[in-house]
Amino acid sequence: MKHFHQSNMAEIVKPAVDKLNYRSLTLDNGIRITLISDADADKAAAAMDVRVGSLGDPDDLPGLAHFTEHMLFYASEKYPQEDEYSKFVSENGGSTNAYTSSESTNYHFDVNQEHLEGALDRFAQFFISPTISQDGVEREVNAVDSEHGKNLNSDGWKALQLWRHTCNPAHPCHRFSTGNKDTLLTHPKAKGIDSHLRMKDFYHAHYSSNIMCLSVYGSHSLDDLEILVKEKFAAVPNSNHPPANIPRDIVTQAETSKVMKVVPERDGHRVELQWAVPPESKAYKVFPCSYLSHLLGHEGEGSVFALLKKLGWATSLAAGESGNSLSSRSVFMVHVELTDTGHDRLQEVVQIVFAYISMLHAPGGVTQDRFQENKALSELRFRFADKNSPYNYVEKLSSAMQSYEDRDLLLALHNVPQEYDESAIKGVLAELTPANVRIMWSSKLFQGTTSSTEPWYKTPYSLSDIPQSWQSAWTAAADDRLFLPHPNPFIPSSFDLIQEPQQQQPKVISETPMVKIWHRANTSFDTPKAIVYMMFTCPEAYVTPEAAVMTRLFIKLLEDHFNEVAYPATLAGLHYGMLTHPEGFLLWVSGYNHKLMKLAEAVLREVVDFKVEEDRLQVQKDALQKDYSNIKYEQPYQTAMYNQSLLFEAKRWHVHSYEEALLDLTPTHLQAFMPRLLHRCGVECYVTGNYSRAETQQLGQHVEQLLKDELHAKPLFPSQRGEGRIVKLQPGTSALFTQPGSNPSNDNSSIVLTYQVGLDEERSNALVDLLVHCAKRDVFHVLRTQEQLGYLVFLSSWTNLSVHR
Repeated sequence: MKHFHQSNMAEIVKPAVDKLNYRSLTLDNGIRITLISDADADKAAAAMDVRVGSLGDPDDLPGLAHFTEHMLFYASEKYPQEDEYSKFVSENGGSTNAYTSSESTNYHFDVNQEHLEGALDRFAQFFISPTISQDGVEREVNAVDSEHGKNLNSDGWKALQLWRHTCNPAHPCHRFSTGNKDTLLTHPKAKGIDSHLRMKDFYHAHYSSNIMCLSVYGSHSLDDLEILVKEKFAAVPNSNHPPANIPRDIVTQAETSKVMKVVPERDGHRVELQWAVPPESKAYKVFPCSYLSHLLGHEGEGSVFALLKKLGWATSLAAGESGNSLSSRSVFMVHVELTDTGHDRLQEVVQIVFAYISMLHAPGGVTQDRFQENKALSELRFRFADKNSPYNYVEKLSSAMQSYEDRDLLLALHNVPQEYDESAIKGVLAELTPANVRIMWSSKLFQGTTSSTEPWYKTPYSLSDIPQSWQSAWTAAADDRLFLPHPNPFIPSSFDLIQEPQQQQPKVISETPMVKIWHRANTSFDTPKAIVYMMFTCPEAYVTPEAAVMTRLFIKLLEDHFNEVAYPATLAGLHYGMLTHPEGFLLWVSGYNHKLMKLAEAVLREVVDFKVEEDRLQVQKDALQKDYSNIKYEQPYQTAMYNQSLLFEAKRWHVHSYEEALLDLTPTHLQAFMPRLLHRCGVECYVTGNYSRAETQQLGQHVEQLLKDELHAKPLFPSQRGEGRIVKLQPGTSALFTQPGSNPSNDNSSIVLTYQVGLDEERSNALVDLLVHCAKRDVFHVLRTQEQLGYLVFLSSWTNLSVHR
């Protein structure tokens, strides 16, 4: 019997370096399928995206779609043993997961390559004959409730629900989406509603093959993969359920031109502007939101963020399509993290945003030349796109298939625009007005001044009209300090690969008393990219809590000062990072090697020329103080793991010590500290990728010359080399540390149980990893599913300062 036909003969457009083979097809029951064949794969994966999500919940059972997702893991008619699917996948080197979004529910797994057929057969039963058993209802409701409880103190979840709560009350987006015990069990039971039967009805009504998209990845040939999916998924029933028609009116005029003042969980001030705009997924060949986000979210000279930062009003800015977007209507947002001064001058902060929007309406704001430059950058990223893990890849592909045509699937997934449409871009731009905006303004300073409470997450807020004086100022906004980006100087033009023997292991190619250079030539992925790590060992960096704080501020100020110069480099595929470490600090750069050294030298120059600017220091001190203060709002398991590190590491300063040290720190202190930090230092560099041995040696010489000639640095004494030490637990002994939760408003608790194995050693490491692999599924199943002791349950191993646990 014929079970499938080709959906179309157009080949999927793929990156130039992509060695995978793809095939698109559609089964007779309507399932759209993308197959990926990777002859070198040792892991296989699959994902199914079902086009129903929380917006499909009935009014009287919020969270039903999410509850259905949980229940499908239980068992099936073909495999009646409880948790058989997860058990099989886990025992064969894989992992499973699922999520429910507004419009889709996505199930996915990976597994060792040779067990793909067995995993697919069990996976397919989710959609053919699941055992939606009454026995599992209360347990899975408790799991959903525990998941919701975990999110109650999350500002991200609070904000998402508040956006929903204040949108059009007649729109399904207005409802509570994740569900809890009250909405799925307690309240329905009181009304005589059988949640189990309603969930089965929901499944049979919505889980129709014609609205499913499947992606399968394996080392099999495409023909063999095709046979597999035909055998496993042809029996998925098709009720010809039409895809949901999501209304466009997520907001109406009654919900716009509003400002919400919100009391968050964490310290800090932030503002987010949102507008409902035409759906981006329907215009994916143009990506109008992406065009505008490139400009409004730019961080180089002349940008909104550069001006706000210069004024001392903001510490970060992001712009673009929001995660709240739907297939019928996108949401465009501008999010700004504010300083104390920026919070006080909120009206002026937003006025600068509208001044930039006004500039985009003027000649030069929307042009084909600017579109072509953005298109070229997107095509460059696509051409040399890095390979994804099978697990992540199938999840992304199955979701994207709901919105994009087969040929354009990968192009759209990588946000590559294909055609210029001025009217589409200006159509989105036209919506970005003061009359259409919704503003969420968050700060703990609003505590005690709000008038309402969001019912599900208990977030205090007030909702009011934007003052007319603000609207008038924003409508007329203009600012000559703003200008559009200059041409990008970091765009590479050479993509040649080095002609050197490939190395399996890195080698030391240069070593002096101060600088040690490791190199590994590697062009196995046919990409003209490289990565450079520079680890600076500085004994002064962590000698006291004050020193640790000043090292952290040094790095934050470097990033702050360098951002405007380096931001165009990030757009051109070059990236950099700076991190503190108990032994010093790490600098890294990565990307296309043609302009990589230009970026690396610029980063090093920042280190050499560092000067403390008093106004920027105050901004970064305030931001760091909030970071330290907000640690008490971490999830309990994060706090427990942090305390565990404090107990084990012989030299680990507590965040309370950092907070105290930060209070009295002045520019003079930091400026005096810098010569001490770099007076004695050692640098270990590692360069790998499309970078030659000779070029790597030149980098090492450049680093040493800068340190010696301009900073007058000297090599480390042998006794100054790093020596991390861990408290040793004696065999047969145990220790118990208990502590009240750091956030009284968080009712969750956590237990972290640690077994210390011993020094980092190859054989014992492998045995511990094997033990974890064999036991992690049972730990999860017993403690979470059966005993219902918590939502977050995991078993893992890791190495800390050369000690395995």
